[in-house]
Parts: sequence; C-alpha cells; structure tokens
Amino acid sequence: MKPSLLLACVLLPAPLLAADFNVTAPVSEAVLFPSQAHLTRTFSQSLPAGEHQLVISGLPELDLDSLQVAVEGAVLSGVRQGFAITEADVSARRAKLDAAILELEQTMAAAKAADALDQQQIHHLQSLMGQAPQGQAVFAQVPVEKWSSAWESIGKAVETRQAAINQRAVVRHDQQQKLDVLRQERQQLGQGQTRSRELVLAVSAGKTTAAKVKLQYFTRQAGWQNQLRVDLDSDSETVAVTGIAQIQNRTGEDWRNVSATLGLVPAGYRHLPDPQPWIVRLAKPKPEMRKQSLRAVMAEPAAYEADMEESVSAMPVAPPVAHGFDMRVPLSAPLSLASGNASARVPYQQAELPVSLGRESYLWQQPAVLLVGEWKNASPLPWLAGSVTLLRDGQRLTRYHRHESIKQGEQVKMSFGDDPRLQIAVVREPSREGETGLISKESTLSALKNITLTSHYDKPVTVNLLDRLPVAGNDDITVTAKGKAADANDVDDVKGLQRWQFTLPASGEESFKQGFEIRYPAGERLSGVEGL
Repeated sequence: MKPSLLLACVLLPAPLLAADFNVTAPVSEAVLFPSQAHLTRTFSQSLPAGEHQLVISGLPELDLDSLQVAVEGAVLSGVRQGFAITEADVSARRAKLDAAILELEQTMAAAKAADALDQQQIHHLQSLMGQAPQGQAVFAQVPVEKWSSAWESIGKAVETRQAAINQRAVVRHDQQQKLDVLRQERQQLGQGQTRSRELVLAVSAGKTTAAKVKLQYFTRQAGWQNQLRVDLDSDSETVAVTGIAQIQNRTGEDWRNVSATLGLVPAGYRHLPDPQPWIVRLAKPKPEMRKQSLRAVMAEPAAYEADMEESVSAMPVAPPVAHGFDMRVPLSAPLSLASGNASARVPYQQAELPVSLGRESYLWQQPAVLLVGEWKNASPLPWLAGSVTLLRDGQRLTRYHRHESIKQGEQVKMSFGDDPRLQIAVVREPSREGETGLISKESTLSALKNITLTSHYDKPVTVNLLDRLPVAGNDDITVTAKGKAADANDVDDVKGLQRWQFTLPASGEESFKQGFEIRYPAGERLSGVEGL
C-alpha cells in the first residue's frame, strides 16, 4: 500500500533527524494536454532507521495545489517548500533577450502597419467598385465596354492585398507565441539572482529500507498544440490526414527520455446552471423619428435601445462551457526535449480516408471553379483545433488556423483550390433603372450577368454554380429572378442562395444569362446595391 498525501504546503515539525539526504527527481512521465501537462518525478533513496529529510533541489517550478506525493518503503509525515538563492551573472543573457524582444516587437509593429496600409488600399479599391461607403464608382467614368476588365483588375488587386493580410495573420500567431516566451524568460531571469526551488520531505523508517518516491502535479509551462496536415490525392480520390503534436517544454528543465502521452483535451467542466424563468413579452415598436430639436432626435434611439435591452435580458443565456473528449495517445518513443523555445513535432494520428470531389463556383466572388472535397472523420479519435496545412497532390496550397475540432463521424467540406481544367467567365451587363405602373408607380433596378463555363477535361464533369439573389428587407420591395431558372433555391437554408448544375461533356462549354429585377416604391432609394 503506497501512502499518498495531497498537499496544502504543510509545515514540518523540527524533531531530531537521523540524516538529511540531497536528492534529485527528474521528470520521468508527462501527460501533455493542449494547455497544461501532468508531470511525474520519481527517485529512490536508501534510508537507515529513523526520521529523515529528503531535500529535492533544482526544481524549476512546482504547483503545490495539485502536488501529490507517494512514498513506498517509508512513512511520509510532512512536506514543505523552500528556496535557495544564488548569485549569477545574467547580464549577457538579459541583453540578448532584450535585443531579441525588441527585434520581434519591431517586426510585429511593421507587419501591423503593413496590414493597415493594405486595408486602406482595399477600402480605396472597393470604393472604386462602389462597394465601400465612400467614393463614386469607377464605372461611372469608364466606357461600358471596359467595365468587365476594370472590375477584374480591381478584384485581383483586392484579392492580392487580402492574401497578404491573411499571410501575416498566420505568421503573427507564431510571432506572438515566441514573444510571450521571450518575455517570460526575461521576467524569470531577474536582476542577477537565481532562485532555486527546493522541496523537503519528512519521512521515517522503522528499519533500513529503500524508499521509492513519486511526485505528481500539473503545470501550465508545458503542453502541446495540434497541427493538421490534409493531403488530397486527386487520382485515387483520398485524403491523407495526419495529426501532428507540437510539444512545448517551458518548465526551465530539460527532459530526457520521458515517457510521454498526449491527452486530447482534458475532460470538460461546466458549472451547475441556475434555472431562471424564460419570459416572453410583446416587443415595443421603435419610435418614429420626428423633426424636433437635435437633443430630442438623439434621445429616441437611446430610449429604443433601453427597451430592447430590457426585453433581451429576460431571455436566459447560457455561459460558455468547455467540452472535452478525455482520450489519450501514448507516444511510441521516449521524449527528450530541452526547455525553452524549441519544440518537438510528433505525428500521433494518421488516416487515409475516401473523399468525394466536386466542382463549385461562387459567382459573386472572383470567378473561378473550386475543387471541393468532402470527407468523413472515420478515425477513432477527433482531430483537434489548430493549424491546418492543406496540400493537393503533394503541393502545399495554404496554411490556416481552424478554431473548431473535427469530431468523430463529422462530415468535413473544404476547398482544395482552383480547378485548372475548368474556366468560367462572368461579364456583367450595365444595370438598368426605370419606372413602371400608372397609378402606383414603382422604381425598378435590373442587372444581368453573361456566364460562360468551359471544360478542358477529356471526360464529362459536373459543376455547381452558386450565386446570391438579393433578398428583400422590406415588404414593399419585390425581387424577381431573371434569365435561366436556378435548379435549386435557398441552398443550405441560406435565403437567396441559388444553384445551377451542369454536366459538361469532354471539352464542352455552357453559356447562360442570370440576373434579377428589383421593384421598390418610387422616390425611395435602395441600399445594398452599390456597385451595380
């Protein structure tokens, strides 16, 4: 039977001790979670009969609240924590850290400034297209026959700027992590003194024995992040999915031959709810704006917001909760990892899964036909949230951060980039405005697109084209689809989302017109149609 003690930092009595033993307790086991780790330290010590102190020195960090001590072969009577302070010259290391922190801060500041500049350029370009709240659309000054090329050029410029912003966002995540590590090390470095933690165990032995001691506790200075690699093989129509654990050790102590296990998110915790009645009331109408003094006009929205706040607060809203899977994957080989900025990348799960490939084009974006894959997580483990590297036939397409895990049995749909053997051209006709009706006059706005889809496949291929039909936000606005009728409306329960499906023969082509007409009360103005 192993006596065990859950600690609350117990003060030791001070009887005569037979001997003090200075021992070391290296990390022997680590259960790693995404935000923490459960570490185990073990050692053995020969003891004569009597009462003794086992002084474990050189501990970089220790969580007394979660510490458990188990002693076999002796009786544990108390535990206390102490510190040994030694002088050390850390000026060179401190200067090096300060320089590294300054360089990284300047790099991140330059990236932030570049983001602001790119965002400003995007806003300017969108104003030229009439999609920003300021500026006159460039199409009012460009000949009609050049509208399509102007739209395409501006769209490509916007896409390039946005891609640069997205790429810097991916890099910024890693830079921030590195900066946090440097700042933490700089803070722990102090001003030239090294404080070493000691743990003192009071034990007693009735006879000469070999005591075996095990320390276990949680730390937030170690853990792992998930990286997902998804590689599409378009010939075999499969995806090779690999889960990679990026393990960090920032405990201040190097690990050598540690038996490591990955925990796939610790068991979730949620508080018991406090049930409250769900009250439903009649909504108060929004007060109409009247031509009064500026103070009166500004006071009405505030009163309306107060009414809405009262009605919303009555509805019970559940707080965020943590969910987990409580699954573990032992690593096949012992782990050796130095403390600091280094990390270990260890594949922990691999699967080759069938994928259903389709082709889709979203006509309100930059015209292109995307290769879309759908696959089901049939593996025995979830794929956790984290960085995703996407490849197609061995070529890397992109890297992004996925905030949601992929649960067991979940269906996943993702883009694998443009299909180079399918081309689509979208030419917008000039929009038309007019009036209709004799008694109740209405204003009209109509727009049409000429769409041409071309296949360079040597076999038939099916393509889904999707576009958005405007959705009326008022009862006195009517929207009518024009041109070729869609094969499906309100696709995926998205109002106004239309789908056309074509099966093109080998080297085939399909052309059609698609558009809409909007009718609204004469004398009124429409919003949401800027750029048409």
